[in-house]
Amino acid sequence: MDFVMKENEDGTLASIVNNSDRTGMNWVTVGKKWGELFLPEGITGRIERRIDANGSMIEKYILSNKRDREYFPQKGEVGIAVPFPDNYTAAEICMRERCHAHIRCGKSQTYIAGMRMSGLGPDLGLVLRKGQVECYSIERNMDKISNDRGTIILNPKIKPLKPDEETSIEWSIFWFDGQEEFEEKLIHQECQLLISLEKGVYFEGEEVCFHIKADEKVWGEKELEVILGKEKIPLEKSVNSGCVEYTVRIMDARQGEKHFSICCGEYETSAAIFVQPKIQKLAWKRCEFIAEKQQYIQDGSPLDGAFLIYDNEDKRLVYEKEYDHNGGRERVGMGALIALWLQSGKNKKLENALQKYTEYVYRELFDKNTGVVYNDIGRDNTWNRLYNYPWMAVFFMERYKLFKEITDIQNMYKIMMSYYDQNGISFYAIGIPMLESVELLKAADLVEEADRLLSCYEEHGQRIIKNSLCYPAHEVKYEQSIVAPAVSYLLQLYELTGKEVYLEEGKKQLAVLKLFNGHQPDYHMYENAIRHWDGYWFGKYKNYGDTFPHYWSALSGLVFREYGKITGDSEYDKMAENSLRGVLSAFHEDGSASCAYVYPYRVNQVKCAYEDPWANDQDWAL
Repeated sequence: MDFVMKENEDGTLASIVNNSDRTGMNWVTVGKKWGELFLPEGITGRIERRIDANGSMIEKYILSNKRDREYFPQKGEVGIAVPFPDNYTAAEICMRERCHAHIRCGKSQTYIAGMRMSGLGPDLGLVLRKGQVECYSIERNMDKISNDRGTIILNPKIKPLKPDEETSIEWSIFWFDGQEEFEEKLIHQECQLLISLEKGVYFEGEEVCFHIKADEKVWGEKELEVILGKEKIPLEKSVNSGCVEYTVRIMDARQGEKHFSICCGEYETSAAIFVQPKIQKLAWKRCEFIAEKQQYIQDGSPLDGAFLIYDNEDKRLVYEKEYDHNGGRERVGMGALIALWLQSGKNKKLENALQKYTEYVYRELFDKNTGVVYNDIGRDNTWNRLYNYPWMAVFFMERYKLFKEITDIQNMYKIMMSYYDQNGISFYAIGIPMLESVELLKAADLVEEADRLLSCYEEHGQRIIKNSLCYPAHEVKYEQSIVAPAVSYLLQLYELTGKEVYLEEGKKQLAVLKLFNGHQPDYHMYENAIRHWDGYWFGKYKNYGDTFPHYWSALSGLVFREYGKITGDSEYDKMAENSLRGVLSAFHEDGSASCAYVYPYRVNQVKCAYEDPWANDQDWAL
């Protein structure tokens, strides 16, 4: 038997181990109970567990109403803990003993694909067999701040129960190896469907298309309905290799969320996509919004000219000395975005806003003599944060491409040299434009500077190769935005030097990066990376919890695009497009924006599933 389990007295599990796994990874988070029930007073539960003929573990949770009156369950009120070990510690431990848990709570179509962070199987899957799960909640250990994703709690949707009436939820737990095998096993689970999006985010006028695949023996004669709003969508049906496939198409989609209901008898699930204006229009509206509502103008103030947080709920600017709410750091992305947009068209209002912001940067955030980048106004470097350096370098790089003023590219060079003077080779900063910076310096006849910077980049690349999958801890101990920069820099160095060692190590680390991304049929999650702390640090409501999407997920898209360009692999081109589009639901048609969507229904008993009202640092996505 592949399953080796340690059961507690109450029927919960303290450990789940694959008997063939040399690492002996426990698939239950240490100190947590798999199958722990969260129930209101008067509702009881018990667990039945068995191994079926296919070697899968079948868990059945029976819930009983012991009240003297009928029980009407409310959303999120009933919970079942499935504490997959999705948390961060030292990278080498993560590679052996942690997983990415890709969660899908789509009523009848519910699953978790637990993918080991190393990419080396066995992986653990959970697929619903009977009942419905409508959402999930999270219980986090706050002492671990950003490093603990928390205990996953599945919230079933159950009908009202009469006194002494019972209902049950049942799922299958099985071993698999990689995404393809998970999808294959999902299709052949009892009464399940595989819903595959072609894109999560579309632009207006594009054809929306997604696919529904099922086991022909189970579904071949059943009538499947797909409904958008009140309209039944005609389906294209084909049969191949024992599977029936339905294709859903909508021509010339209009802006907004599209929520498709997918039904067949008692089976009920959904797919969700989002349609945005064309990218140039979306970016233009965002730039206009920044210039009109997020730039502070006040003569004599140190913040004069700054781009600040905007509270879309209360319609006001926000500035706090708290690091992620201040006048520098990630918010430099607003200036970089405007400089980028202006390269495609003139606009006096935006040019004036950019010039005013540039004056602010010189006065408060940047020393043009040393290349030092400050953390906040007043040239405050209480925390000399290395992440700030490449972001400011990108700002001046975009200004150079816009105005062709040599000072801007010299600033970029000084900033990156200052970064490396401060042991930048040990730090996996986000957004270093290695390829573009060297090419621009050479084109500007700054050849010596280009060569010096390339030498620093190569030293950085050698450190990344030496560390390999033992990633150094940063502000979070291990995360997607440590791995993505590492792969990006290796691929950029391959393009700059042609040295195969960079490409080979890049491939190795790319395999680990891909595992952060989910494939659920919901634009929030589709090709978006797992992140679960940004809403706390950057949002108004300061809640931890899965942020689907978060704009730094696009770092993976940049890497996929680079790899596709180098190798000609069209699969990576498709992944890149979907990853880069995946973050765009953070922006609205009127130019407003949100720094994070906190996805779980509840986190530590606080109601979530909301878009944070602060427009803060998300503009790097555009």
